[in-house]
Amino acid sequence: MKYASMALVILAAPSFVSDAVARKPAPVIEASGAPAAASTPTAGSLEQRLQRLERLLENQTLIDLMTRIDSLQNEVQQMLGQMEEQVYGMEQLKKRQRDLYLDIDRRLRDLEAVRASLSMAPTIPSVGGPGGAMPETAIDGTASASHTNAGSQEERAAYERAFNLLKEGRYDLAVAAFRTFVQTYPQGPFVDNAQYWLGEANYVQRNFAVALSEFDKVVKNHPNSPKRADALLKMGYTFQELGQDDNARMSLSKVVMNYPNTTAARLAQKRLQDLKQR
Repeated sequence: MKYASMALVILAAPSFVSDAVARKPAPVIEASGAPAAASTPTAGSLEQRLQRLERLLENQTLIDLMTRIDSLQNEVQQMLGQMEEQVYGMEQLKKRQRDLYLDIDRRLRDLEAVRASLSMAPTIPSVGGPGGAMPETAIDGTASASHTNAGSQEERAAYERAFNLLKEGRYDLAVAAFRTFVQTYPQGPFVDNAQYWLGEANYVQRNFAVALSEFDKVVKNHPNSPKRADALLKMGYTFQELGQDDNARMSLSKVVMNYPNTTAARLAQKRLQDLKQR
């Protein structure tokens, strides 16, 4: 009986073992043939991957920023070039305006000088002959009996140098030359003219406050000068540039009242008409 039971156990054992083996799950094998647990990434490898991605993104961002900066720099350079061209064009336009202004001013004074010389011809002796002085028209287009008896040759040469600088458009040098002349020859026959052109040189450069002061010196210090009417006229212009229209009208009206039938009076009357329309 004992041996029979043992035989049954032995016979049943293979079946039990095979059932146990069947119930045990088979290991999962990846395509590479290695177990799945072996291919699981570690925390270190994930961190490395993230760092590589961050570096790639940072590099791309830097490239984009550099590209945008280069584009902006090119645009700024183009704008600077355009601004330089515009500034140069404006300076050339201002120079042409100044030259045109001086040319018109000179021509008007030439006409006025011719008219004045014709009216005075019967009473004024001829000048410019041997030992005579060169008339003022040869210098700046304004004839004056007081200037026919010119000062020294040195004084006249200094005056001509200053006026030539003005005609050449070298206004800063002209201002310095006329100022030196006025200080050197305060009683000379050309000081009123020099004082007037000192105001003109500042007016052309739009130094209106200084120009106004210089023109005013002609009016106050040289009441008998032929430049007084022109100085009053230019004071009217300068007041208008400074936005002082009432003072401009007052100065222009003095020209019309005190110097009728002159070029200065006609110009003053025209400017007064312009001021009425404002």
